[in-house]
Amino acid sequence: MSNDNKGGDGTNSPLQSDNINNNNKATDESSPATDEDAARTAASSKASLLTPPEIYEGLSEYVIGQHHVKVALSVGVHNHYKRIRVTQARALAEQQQAAQQGEGNTTTTAAATNGENNSGGGGVGLTDPSQVGGIVTDSINVGQFGKARMLPGDIPPPSTSNTSNSSNTNNSNSDVDTDTDTIGYNEVDALEYSNKRRLQREQRNSNNSNSNMNIATKDFGIEVESCELDKSNIILIGPTGSGKTLLARTLARLVDVPLVIADATCLTQAGYVGEDVESILFKLYMESGQDLERCQRGIVYLDEADKISRRSENVSITRDVSGEGVQQALLKILEGNVVNVPKEGGRKNPRGDFIAIDTTNILFICGGAFAGLEKIINQRMDAASIGFGAQMKKELSDQNVQGKYFDAAEPNDLVRYGLIPEFVGRFPVIVSTKGLDEEQLINVLTTPKNALTKQYKYLFAMSDVDFHVTDCGLRELARIAYLRGTGARGLRSITEKILLDAMFVVPSHPSVHTVYVDAEAVRGERKPILLKYDMTIEKFEALKRDAHGSGADSEKGEFALNGVDGVELVQINEEFVERVA
Repeated sequence: MSNDNKGGDGTNSPLQSDNINNNNKATDESSPATDEDAARTAASSKASLLTPPEIYEGLSEYVIGQHHVKVALSVGVHNHYKRIRVTQARALAEQQQAAQQGEGNTTTTAAATNGENNSGGGGVGLTDPSQVGGIVTDSINVGQFGKARMLPGDIPPPSTSNTSNSSNTNNSNSDVDTDTDTIGYNEVDALEYSNKRRLQREQRNSNNSNSNMNIATKDFGIEVESCELDKSNIILIGPTGSGKTLLARTLARLVDVPLVIADATCLTQAGYVGEDVESILFKLYMESGQDLERCQRGIVYLDEADKISRRSENVSITRDVSGEGVQQALLKILEGNVVNVPKEGGRKNPRGDFIAIDTTNILFICGGAFAGLEKIINQRMDAASIGFGAQMKKELSDQNVQGKYFDAAEPNDLVRYGLIPEFVGRFPVIVSTKGLDEEQLINVLTTPKNALTKQYKYLFAMSDVDFHVTDCGLRELARIAYLRGTGARGLRSITEKILLDAMFVVPSHPSVHTVYVDAEAVRGERKPILLKYDMTIEKFEALKRDAHGSGADSEKGEFALNGVDGVELVQINEEFVERVA
């Protein structure tokens, strides 16, 4: 496989290049191989194409906030699906063309000879007028000059000129003069035409979903000028704990293409201790079930990309093998090239077997915290000045200020941070996540499918125990995590510390049916409470309100709670350990 196997328009199917070569060899004997590959391609193109709103909705089930990043990822993945379908359609068209040429070599030769005679011997005639640059564009509804072709049953657009229809020439004198340079029909006609076209499109999409129609048929979509679709790699920047890695893991659940999450911190330049950059493609190859075609249309999320930045802008005697050297090694993979990957993984062995993986249709998404990038952006946007129009000094540690600066990030800022210009230029889409505020942290605790409170409910339910956190306890958890600045990751560390003793005691305490956590337990003023026997949450909260309403201090209130039947504070002492042992 090489880059020389391209059509005249500079495009080729990296997904199907091996099949095309095999089919060209098999068409001399028979065409079953071509039919089998064509059926497989048609079946894959019939797969459900997730729309951006559907991808956005799937991401929202697991990730709170980050609207702009969800939109960018939804559009990027959706367009990735489209690129795959176009590539499959072109491969199918080339296979069909090869099969037709194999069946009628004599007819093709005669047609080519007539084409040479008609063109004065200056070129080879095309057997199909829709062939442009070696691609049968008519098979994928792509015309030679991009002129729209009306599909069966389509409604023609309103005429933009009084003389466009020859049947109206007799009435041209009675027509009202119109300015053809601006618009040739009124708003009512335009609205009616738009509504009819929308209904036709919905009906056609409904018919396509219930039939064997795919992107390689003439009635799929509208006709446009043929071109090669380039990929738009994405780079995510944002503070820690804002959901960058979780977004990638959620995408892996949604898409039907292989997605691998690789870590950039273990990558080194070739020849040094560590993993080579080709190991990323090997992981994708294994994730795809060792299916080369699926691997070549997958998605790679490179986490901790900011850790491969240059350590210093000054030229050093020692080589930066885990920084700039890794960026340079990634360039050919990001751009799209045929990369030889060791078949068994690990280091390259000149005598070993290699897998040729074409990265042209592999979408790359990089993510990193990029700590300190806000200072670089601040220096660019808010230069030091004096006078009435001077910019006031901003608190860069504030999450809202950081979010605004990250939204204004430009490629030059990333270059100053330590990424080389060639690396940044291969990521045309730069989006940023924002730090979570207290309300969003509360939603992280309760709303997503894998919310933290749901996880602990599940853990305690395995011991036949319920887990309850009050609203004030949730707010206190979110407040502490927000002040620590660790984002959603800080919620688990806080919760683990609070529930550590409870998770130790509950499995060996058969009388306990509920673990109760409130704001006092979160602040560390006392341990979580265990409810036993017939003491319900409603009864306990009523007793708690009465204790606080009586004006008793916290010590007397706790003493009163300890004296109530069915209420016990979590405690681990020698007596408990001896009793359990």
